Amino acid sequence: MQPTKLPRTLTIDEKKAADAAFKGLPFDARWSPSARAVYDGICGALGTPAPTEEQPATETTSQVAAQEDPADQPAGAESPAGAQSEVLPPVLTRNDAIEAGFLVDVTAIAHSVGLPVPVSISKPLWVLGITASDTIPEDQREARVRDVLMALRLRLAATRVAPPGVEFPALLTFPPDPVPQLLSLYTIAHGDQATPYTLTVLLSNEVTAIIRPTNN
Repeated sequence: MQPTKLPRTLTIDEKKAADAAFKGLPFDARWSPSARAVYDGICGALGTPAPTEEQPATETTSQVAAQEDPADQPAGAESPAGAQSEVLPPVLTRNDAIEAGFLVDVTAIAHSVGLPVPVSISKPLWVLGITASDTIPEDQREARVRDVLMALRLRLAATRVAPPGVEFPALLTFPPDPVPQLLSLYTIAHGDQATPYTLTVLLSNEVTAIIRPTNN
């Protein structure tokens, strides 16, 4: 009967290799071939691929990830802070809306009829009420804007306490019918950092019922 053969004690570099394999650290090329065998055997048993030898042995995967520059991350990747908070879209200012073509600035005409604040007209109102789908000549459009703003001024004058939104009618002709028709309009008072107080005039159907006051 042969005596039981006891396993030998691991050498220093074999112990280092085993420790590195369990911790997920790369193999040090300075270690012995037997240490390589121990390292590969443990990695194979754990089912984890061995890290490349080019990585420093003192850095863990989590440390490398923490040191990565956010600019080097893929475009779709989110940082932990970004995952917790949504990035809100920038607020469109009055000037931005005018430059984008959503509003038409009619401040000069508004001042001429006694409205002392910046005033804009929505693009749908401009197309339907002012140009009448381009059937109104350009030299007549200013007069139509003035008619709309004068109707607004009279409506505001008749209001004891002006709410943020006011509905008012304007009389305009629409070719080829020469008879003036009532157009239901709405004005909203608002502002931003560049323009603290301004009025925007819209078609009544552009305004949701939520922001309409019950009594004007």
